Amino acid sequence: MTVSDLFVNFPKPCDEAWDAMTPRGCNRHCASCDTIVHDLEHMTLEEAEHLLDNEVDACVRARVGPDGVVAFQPTRRGTGRRLVAAAGASLTLATAACQTTPMADPSTPGYRITGSFFYRDHYRTAQLRSSDGQSIPRRREQGTNRFVFEGLSPGTYELTVKDSCGNRVLYQTVTVVDASIDLAPTYPEEGCIIVGAMLASDRPSMG
Repeated sequence: MTVSDLFVNFPKPCDEAWDAMTPRGCNRHCASCDTIVHDLEHMTLEEAEHLLDNEVDACVRARVGPDGVVAFQPTRRGTGRRLVAAAGASLTLATAACQTTPMADPSTPGYRITGSFFYRDHYRTAQLRSSDGQSIPRRREQGTNRFVFEGLSPGTYELTVKDSCGNRVLYQTVTVVDASIDLAPTYPEEGCIIVGAMLASDRPSMG
């Protein structure tokens, strides 16, 4: 018998800080929306499935790996089923989702790396460094929540952010050749922690 994974998505990520929420056993209470946020790392897959079946827009904290697999507590039965973020199946192909665009401001020499983050905290801690360790100043694109690094020479750059534990992690490696680059929002390569509503999803399309 084929073992089917359980696919979920997180359509409404939340900016509320997990550490600021009031502990409720292994879960936490979010005062902003007066709801219990379930920590999937302390639940089994069966408990997560029960949560999906019995609670509309269940709010959760999920640790999602770069392969899209959500961390949860194993059971002794060990069915081999996984909890998978449907939108996370292509996380390791994030650099392929980048789009090259012409320079927006010809008066500024060099190229630009622009984009946005899923979470506001990432904007505050973002750093871009060149292969020789040079830090590139960041600015916010006026009227938007997008970041801009400009005046770049061709080369490889590392965009890093701080994770929920305060550790600096690689968000994306970007290679500039002969055009500016607009990055598609993605997760750090080491995975990420999502706080927000969880919904059941169909198996992601391979097309």
